[in-house]
Amino acid sequence: MKTLRGYIFIMIAVLFWGVSATVAKYLFMHNIDTLIIVQTRSSLAFLLLFGYFSITNRAMLKIHIRDLGSLITLGVIGIAATNFLYYFTVKETTVATAILIQYTAPVMVTLYATFFHEERFTKIKFFALTLSMIGCFLAVSGGDITTIRLQGLGIVTGIGSALTFSFMIIMGKHILRRYEHWTMLIYAFGFAMLFWLCINTPVKIISQGYTLHDWGIFLLFSIGSILIPYSFFSAGLRLVQASRASIVSTLEPVVAIVSAYLFIGEKLNFVQITGAITVLAAVSLIEINREESEE
Repeated sequence: MKTLRGYIFIMIAVLFWGVSATVAKYLFMHNIDTLIIVQTRSSLAFLLLFGYFSITNRAMLKIHIRDLGSLITLGVIGIAATNFLYYFTVKETTVATAILIQYTAPVMVTLYATFFHEERFTKIKFFALTLSMIGCFLAVSGGDITTIRLQGLGIVTGIGSALTFSFMIIMGKHILRRYEHWTMLIYAFGFAMLFWLCINTPVKIISQGYTLHDWGIFLLFSIGSILIPYSFFSAGLRLVQASRASIVSTLEPVVAIVSAYLFIGEKLNFVQITGAITVLAAVSLIEINREESEE
């Protein structure tokens, strides 16, 4: 039951991530700057969480000084870098390319967990990983190889986004052994915010002349694209293995293409539907062989 609850939490996170990808694309189409979207996602999420727990449960703000380095790297690398590298890859290549490269992360997470003896590598995991990679390719490319553009700086940032996303899952799993997921998120978002303030200072932001309407959009996007999904994902990550959580996260491209079809009129062909079904099969496979021990 605990494991099932973890999977449900991760699937809810993936649902929000997938829909928010469509919303982000809509914002880009209306000339909203990529940097301000990435920056406000984590910054506003931090302010909301910090404000809430400062009033309701200050114990969530307490950490050991020895864990400060881990939380800083999670915020800067796992949150800030992952978001920026992903969106930069979208800008330099295509959405399909960015998604496909980033969702090689389950392979990296599984290899890490196996090499360091944190998890057992099983046939079920191998088949699930294989199916999820094939399914992601079919879902995001639609069978058209020309949508995948491995060129220029986009290759570097795409690989970087996969590495940092893997790091977020692995480091997050380690931190969650010592802290509640709310504590981890408060500090991760907080350090991501401080990082972005060094890059894009308040003076620069004010000079852009964003309206209250703009800030309302930024706030809603922050809640829907990072606060809610990261809260559910980290809660789920406490309950399931890191490799399994990463495989379930490959449902995000499926949600993204379906939401793009429903809300902004993008085409959805038979190959993409086949890819979506393949990813669903991969996610189903990881629930087979229940005798495998969970952390």
